Amino acid sequence: MSRSCKEIESALLAAVDGRASAGERDRVAVHVAGCATCARRLEDLRGVWTSLDALEAVEPSPAFDARLRERLEAGSRASLWPAWFPARARWAGLTLAMAAAAVALWFSVRPLRHRPAPASVENPADFAVVKNLPVLENYDLLSNFDALSALPGAQTAAPEEQQPVD
Repeated sequence: MSRSCKEIESALLAAVDGRASAGERDRVAVHVAGCATCARRLEDLRGVWTSLDALEAVEPSPAFDARLRERLEAGSRASLWPAWFPARARWAGLTLAMAAAAVALWFSVRPLRHRPAPASVENPADFAVVKNLPVLENYDLLSNFDALSALPGAQTAAPEEQQPVD
C-alpha cells in the first residue's frame, strides 16, 4: 500500500457514507481512478453500505426498556461490598478513602521546606573565633575609651587639642 493509499484510506468511508466534503470526494475520485486497489476497496465499502441500508430497522418490544433497566439495576447491586455492610458505612469508607487520597496528593505536590544542613567542622581554624568569645563580647569597651573619661581624675582635653592616635 503506497503512501497516497494510506492517506486516502480514511476518506474512503467518509465518501461512501456522505460525510466527506466536496473537495474530499474529488480527491477520492481522482485517486480511485488511478489505483485499482483503492477502487476495489471503495466498491466493497459501497456494497457493505448498501447491504446495511437494505436491512429493516428492528423495533424493540414495549417491555425492552423495563427489562434493560432491571438488568442495569441488578448489575449495579452486585458490588464489591458485602451485602451485610450498611450503605452508610460504604459511603463513609469511600469518603475516608477519598480524603486519604487527597491528603496523599497534597503531601506529594507541596514544596518541601529546605532545612539547612548542620554545619560540619571541616576546618577547625574556622571555629577558632568561638574560643575567644569572651574577649569579643568586651570589644565595644576596648574599642571605645569614652567610658574611661568618666572615671574620677581623668583629664579631658579640649576638642581642638585632641589629636588622632596613630
